[in-house]
Amino acid sequence: MQRIPRPSQARSQQALERFLNVAAELLQSNQFEDTGIAQIAQQAESSVGTFYRLIGDKDLLLYAVHQRFVEQSRAAIDQLNETLLSQPLDLFSQTERYISQVLTLFHGREGLLRALIRRSSSDMQFRQRFHELNAYIAQSFSLLTLARLQGRKHANPAQAADLLAHVLLASMNYHTLTGQLGRTPNAQLPAELARMVCSYLHNDWADAE
Repeated sequence: MQRIPRPSQARSQQALERFLNVAAELLQSNQFEDTGIAQIAQQAESSVGTFYRLIGDKDLLLYAVHQRFVEQSRAAIDQLNETLLSQPLDLFSQTERYISQVLTLFHGREGLLRALIRRSSSDMQFRQRFHELNAYIAQSFSLLTLARLQGRKHANPAQAADLLAHVLLASMNYHTLTGQLGRTPNAQLPAELARMVCSYLHNDWADAE
């Protein structure tokens, strides 16, 4: 996937950031495909010439928005991990806070996420980037979880933590796309998912195989 070169001049960097912000807003409102380059340039308070000089075409702009979304998500997850590991939390409290913060991270960006997921259904490079982001988040959750395990635990904690990470990702992605998860009130969702995690990791039946 071709990437947009980072401009060396501050003015060009600011213009590129405005283009990315406009594109993200258009994706959020499902208007990206119907908006021409001239309109994008106008909304970004720039010119068509600057658009072509910095970006080239709408596909590259879309790829750049996706790349920024992934990079910002990874940075937010890194910061969240660092914060949680620095606090004296038990597994339940840590998991509840982790889920709550990840849901907050994507709150208000549902339209953007939906648009990027739709694109990934027909674009292998988009899909691969989403897989890599999900794997990154899953790995971060697994490391957090294993750091807090105490007492009786699953016979294979690493495998269990990895499975739970992907179950949580699927649940949170579904919640982000639909605004709900079954009949569970949104305010109670982090605590209920945290209970599920703790119940699975600390149980009596895990060794019975």
